[in-house]
Amino acid sequence: MTRTAQSSRVPFFAALCLFLSAVEYAIPKPLPFMRLGLANLPILISLAMMSKRDVAFLIVLKVLGQALISGTLFSYVFVFSAAGSFASGFAMLLLYALFHKKKLMSNIGLSLAGALANNAAQVAVARLMIFGAETRFIAPLLFFTGLVTGLVLGVFVNIFCAKSSWYKRLLAEQLDSNTAGGEVSPSLQSPRAESAPVFSAAPSSGSPLDADAKTSRVQFIAAMILFPIFLLHGLVVPKSVSGIARVCIVWIFAAAFFTMAAIKKRGRIKVLPSVFMTIGITFFALLAPSGKVLLSLGKFRITLDSLLVGLHKSGILTGMVFLSQFAISPHLHLPGKAGVFLGQMFTTFDALTAKRLHFSRGRVIAALDSRLNELWEE
Repeated sequence: MTRTAQSSRVPFFAALCLFLSAVEYAIPKPLPFMRLGLANLPILISLAMMSKRDVAFLIVLKVLGQALISGTLFSYVFVFSAAGSFASGFAMLLLYALFHKKKLMSNIGLSLAGALANNAAQVAVARLMIFGAETRFIAPLLFFTGLVTGLVLGVFVNIFCAKSSWYKRLLAEQLDSNTAGGEVSPSLQSPRAESAPVFSAAPSSGSPLDADAKTSRVQFIAAMILFPIFLLHGLVVPKSVSGIARVCIVWIFAAAFFTMAAIKKRGRIKVLPSVFMTIGITFFALLAPSGKVLLSLGKFRITLDSLLVGLHKSGILTGMVFLSQFAISPHLHLPGKAGVFLGQMFTTFDALTAKRLHFSRGRVIAALDSRLNELWEE
């Protein structure tokens, strides 16, 4: 298969990643924070259908797409997502190249490796950005859930590949293309590959959409300027400034970003997640007592330095969340080839979500397969 045919599938598979992320929320789970990792299914099956370069680009689109849809591009969520996705994706790429082609590793093994790599990367980020040494309290649970979800996803991928007529159709089309000497069949092109609007295309001058696009671009650029200033503010704040003052500076930034996001979204800002995050981060910081004891509750001591560390870290992460909500807009247009692929991805994602899928016990794969076949034929 030529690179054109392979690359045309990338936006479709990326849209499928986003779609499966949404589908996962509809599937009952024993624990609310447990993620099955369904969004990795397209990456797993792409290993046999795409070049390493296209798989890597698919991972990039998945990370960017999730950040743009959720409005977390400038937040700690994006850092966690990017670290986990890249670690997982490249671990599966490496192991596939080394072992899978030689039939030494199944999809279950690849999925387990990807899940553990994802957990390892996120634990490392959590240690660096949030919890510090206290990460050891949550790491065992993360790795255990990673083993469980990796195993479940691997089994699901095997069943999907065995039962999905859409997957078999793609394999057959790929084989036909290779047999034909690499000529690209129209059916190999990703649906909407030619008709998808270019993400970076400029709307007609003077239209409301044009004004919205310009405003979104200005907001995005402003966020890109403010983001490093906010993260590196400690470099310009004199060391003589007290810890309390440093915490106040961070939360002033966070309050300013919240105000900017609230004005942009006309007050439709979710505050509770940031409140819970602040409480959680501060609690874990207090598990390592340091400084003057402010309050003792049995053996649990609330100390000044630990409290300031927790409030400082949570302030930075909260500010990142609000800045991200200010920066990201549906009207944002990105330039270049990445913008084109993002446009195709979002167009396909809109088509995937245009109709509600009705999942019932034993018919998850059938419902998904039917929707994929329907869209592939459009």
